[in-house]
Parts: sequence; C-alpha cells; structure tokens
Amino acid sequence: MSRVRNADEFLLRFRKACDDYKRLFGPRVAKVRAEYAKSPVGKPPPSVDESLEAHIRVYVVNALLAALNWRLDAKPENGLPNLIPEAPIESEEKGTTRFLDYLGFERQTNCPLLVVETKRPSSPLPRLAMPADNSVSSSIPAIISQGLVGEQLMGPWSEWLTTLRDYVRSVQEKAQRTPRRVVLTNGDWMFLFLDPVDAFCDGNTPNPNRILAFLNRSDIEQRSTELFRHLEYGAVSRAIPGLTPGELLFHVNRKVVDCLMHGLRLWYNEKPGYKPSPNITVAPVIFLRTQYDTRLRVEAPPKVYEVPHQPDQLLQHLTAVQEAAINLLGLVNNALGTYFEPPALVKHYEDEESFDAVRGVMECSEDEFLVVTGAKTHSLLPESSVPLCPHHDWGQSNVAGVACTPSIMLRSIDPRAFFFSSEMHHCAHRDVAAAKASQIAAENRMRCGARSGQAGQAFCEIWRFESHLCCRTCAFEEVCTKAEVFRLPCQRPKSGKVRRSRRS
Repeated sequence: MSRVRNADEFLLRFRKACDDYKRLFGPRVAKVRAEYAKSPVGKPPPSVDESLEAHIRVYVVNALLAALNWRLDAKPENGLPNLIPEAPIESEEKGTTRFLDYLGFERQTNCPLLVVETKRPSSPLPRLAMPADNSVSSSIPAIISQGLVGEQLMGPWSEWLTTLRDYVRSVQEKAQRTPRRVVLTNGDWMFLFLDPVDAFCDGNTPNPNRILAFLNRSDIEQRSTELFRHLEYGAVSRAIPGLTPGELLFHVNRKVVDCLMHGLRLWYNEKPGYKPSPNITVAPVIFLRTQYDTRLRVEAPPKVYEVPHQPDQLLQHLTAVQEAAINLLGLVNNALGTYFEPPALVKHYEDEESFDAVRGVMECSEDEFLVVTGAKTHSLLPESSVPLCPHHDWGQSNVAGVACTPSIMLRSIDPRAFFFSSEMHHCAHRDVAAAKASQIAAENRMRCGARSGQAGQAFCEIWRFESHLCCRTCAFEEVCTKAEVFRLPCQRPKSGKVRRSRRS
C-alpha cells in the first residue's frame, strides 16, 4: 500500500474500510458467530457490535491508522513498521506488564509518538455521573477533562481514563519522552488528545480545547481534513526535538539519509519602549530527510545571532551565521560519514515528496519558527538581485502612485516589518504587499504552487514574522516568483549579473 498523500485520499480510504466492514466482513463475522457460538434456547447469539473490540480493530481501526500512514505492514527492507500492536509496557501504577493496543513511534529514532486505545463498538460516549446544574460545560471534551481529574463518569469511563493515564505515564517513564498524540476510539467515535502532557501528566485540569471529539463516523468524514492534519504520521513525527551532532547516529541510520539542507530556528520578539520594535534572533539548523519521508533536524545550541538594527552591521551578521551554518553542516556530514551538499531551495519545493516531509516554514509557537533555506544559510540575502529598484523607498513608490499604506519609516511590529523605507531589504510597493498577504485557497492552490501555509494563510512564506521584506532579498525569491499568481514589478538583469547598490 502506497503512502497516503493528502486528506482527500485519507477520506476515500477510510470510507472504503467502513463500507467493506458493513457490506462484507461484518455480515460474514456475524454468520460465523451464529454457527459456532451456541446460545441459550430462544436467545440469538451476540451481535458483532456487542463483541470485544477485536473485530473493529482488524477491519476498521487498522485501516484508519494505515490511511493516516501509521503502518503495520512495512516490508523488512524498509525497516521496522511505525506502529506496533499489543506493545508491552511496564505499568508505573501497577508494576505489572500491560499491553497497549497500539504504540506508534518514529521509525528511525524509536521515539514514542502515538498511543491508541480501542473499545468495543457498543461502548457509549462519556457522561458525568452527577452533573452539576448550570455549572459544568456539557461539551464532551469538557466532560473528559473533568473525568481526568477525578470527576465520576458513567459506566467504565473513569476506569478507561485512569488506564489511559497509566499507559501514557508508563511510556513517558520508559522512553523519557511523552507520546505526541493519544487516541481513544471504538471505531465509531474517536477522541484525539493533542497535548498528552496537559491531559495525562501535569496533574491540573486539562484544557478541553486540546481534546478533539469526533462523535461518530460521519463526524470523522466531515472533519477528515482536521483529523489528517493533526494525526497523520508525517505531521506528528515532525514534532521530534532537535538533535546535536554527537547524538545523531543514535537516532538515525546513515544509510537512509538522502538529503541535508540548511535552515534556521528563528525567534521573533518585541523590544519594549515608547515605540516597540521587532527583535529577531536566529540559530543555524541542518534538516535531514530520510528515504522514508521523515525529517530530523540537527542544532548546535546555545549560540544564537541577533539580526542587527544597524544597517552597516547586517553583512557581518550574515557572514557569522553563514560560517556557523557551514561548520554545522560539516559536523553533520562528519557524523554521518557523508558529503551531502544542500540542494537549492527551489529544487526542494519542486520535489513534492521532499516538500511534504519538510515544509519551508514551520511554526513552533506564536513567535518561534523553523525555516528551511536550502543551499543558502539565511532567510535574508546580503543584497538585492534588483538593488536599484525604486520601490525600496516609500517616497519613490508614492510618486509612482503605487505606495503601500501606511508608510513604514521605522522598524515596525504592526505590521511586522523589520526593515523600513530607504533600506535595501524593504519593499514599499502596494501591489507586492497585497499579493504577499493574499490568502491561499482551494481555488488558487495549484496556481500558488507548493506553499508551507494552510488554506486561509498568507501566500508569502515568511509573512508571519516579516511582511514587507523585499522579495529580491529573500531566500524564497526563486520559489515564489515561479508561482503563477505572483509577479514582481522589478525585473532581474537578463545577464543574471547583479548591479551593486551604492547604499552602504
């Protein structure tokens, strides 16, 4: 079975699994049970949906997880599968060996990523045993949240949540890492815990907003894109923490690495003051892509580099980051025993499978990002490929009748613009600003080309931390200018040579 590439394909495979169970396997199992299970006179044998979860696991849950690229059937030459059924774990609570219905892990590092617990199809949705009048939210995630801190729930739910907490804490204790996702399902409803630390490990009341409730199969189908985005193997495995060069070989087999790329970890902060200004710091990162479309990254903390506010210090900053990035690349190649040269960023974007594994810009938190720069070592270029473009200056754009509003005369946090009018890295053109802020949508997705953002996000790859950077001074220039929807008013010299600006 090939890798599922998108949420639409996931939905089709999930529907087929459910239809096959309903039309073929369910009736067949019921017939065999009727023939082989003797029931008291006058009483029919138990229905399939009253049985243990074995049937639904085999025919539905396995298929659902496979459609999310959690595989039980990888061939030996492809390495271990990334999902193990009935995985044994020593219980932290009981001191005995318990068995997780499914344990998902990162194939190359064995880091735990997913715990799945299944229940039989007839299992009910959770309810409070003694709901308080007008004081308790009736949402099911809120009920589960209360159950996790000791509120009594109807039926077996309190016991289920206690068991699930033990599973998560036991995995955390043995692996020294908490699974990234936890799922509880009966094949019809599903609860996805986006933050297992918050739900099972902190001891505080979990945030209900971090628990996704899919109340039936119809709900799963209608929200298939949301489920795929949060639970697909590639999406979950990308959250693996960075490694140092010294520990790299403990986590990855050098034989499966097929690409190294430069990148940055970037922090955006606001400098306090009468007029707050943006403060950007970066640290070099090397991204590793493996033959299995998974991604690791290597960092060398704690050295970080602040983008200077003084224009005459920018080149020195870029040179320092370049030297650190090249040194880090050498350390990674030395650790792997390889001689990889990072590919151009535009080549990475043209390779659909490569880009699916490593997006160009990934948001770690509100003001922290991972940025892939390919063969370049910074998101900023030392000079513009069209340095004499008049639209670096708001006044000249205004004379031409194409100036953006408002004018940006100082480093700005709203909009986020580190560079301002008259600086070579600033763009004051109205149409460029509008195009960069335009939404990616289903109607224009193909014309936009490969983008890191989801539907509704800005076309510009770096818009979330810099919205007025001159595109000709950006590492993503060649990527974005290839898109059908994006045209710049300035043109690069046909000779390919860059005329140098007289600005210091």
